[in-house]
Amino acid sequence: MNESRFKKMLVLGPNPAWQKTLFFNELDLGEVNRAHDIEIYASGKGVNFCRAARCWGNSQSELLQFAGGDTGEQLCQYLKWEGIPNQTVQTEHATRTCYTCLSIDHAMTELIEPSFPISKNEMRQYHNLLRQDIASFAGIAFCGTLPNESPIEIYRQAAEIIKEANLPLLIDAWQNIEPVLEVGGEIIFKVNAAEIKLAASEKDTIVAIKKTLRKYNLKAVAVTDGPDKAYLACGDKLYIYELPLLDKVISALGCGDSNAAVFLSEYLAGTAIEKAFAKALAAASANCLTAMCGDFIKETATGLYEKIKINATIL
Repeated sequence: MNESRFKKMLVLGPNPAWQKTLFFNELDLGEVNRAHDIEIYASGKGVNFCRAARCWGNSQSELLQFAGGDTGEQLCQYLKWEGIPNQTVQTEHATRTCYTCLSIDHAMTELIEPSFPISKNEMRQYHNLLRQDIASFAGIAFCGTLPNESPIEIYRQAAEIIKEANLPLLIDAWQNIEPVLEVGGEIIFKVNAAEIKLAASEKDTIVAIKKTLRKYNLKAVAVTDGPDKAYLACGDKLYIYELPLLDKVISALGCGDSNAAVFLSEYLAGTAIEKAFAKALAAASANCLTAMCGDFIKETATGLYEKIKINATIL
């Protein structure tokens, strides 16, 4: 059996959500809209990452999260039912609920409840859990924003613990992320085109990538842009990816999380980083063909991977 199956990833998903996806024939603003179907499940970027990693089947993943209230209890029960290992710091405030509204023409509207700040005590518990088990993992991922008004210290201190453990870190978050990137170590920074342009205060994606690499000592910068070209900068090379067109998109929700999961899984398995990202892009595309976040058919992703075109140039 391939030993890469025993690679374990720890996923820091500090802001999970109880997800309700409503399906409509039509959505009209200002009118009464009655759904004809609903799906309810645990979500949030960290949860979606773990679900996608299981779909890919190349590594194991475990979630480290905050959760509280009735919705937090429902979320944890669902994770247990789904078989996603997790360590949870119980919070004073309830876990948020997210509502996704999908119409028959694939228009999507998201309604996201506010989350609440993490306390110093809750943050301390979170870092203690990270420290005590970190030796059992091959790589770490940071997934998504922090709960509203929570300190970036949650991620920054975690990055310092990871650097001390000499483990690779994939960061799929961008808001106020500068103090985390400054920590250094084996960091892969994966965001979408809009996010890296905002983070770098640039209007052009490639310019934003170059500026980010000049400013921080990173292993790589990976940038997605929906169905448009994707980019990976590593060392002195820039890889440009052209993705195959999809016949039918059901929902793009969770695609970035699928990308992150497969990217880190393949990277830890020893796949060349440019090919690891191509497989990740294929998994993200396959996720567009399902309604659940982080869910896809691996055989579909493998077929899409074969159709991705990769061009390399000097950065």
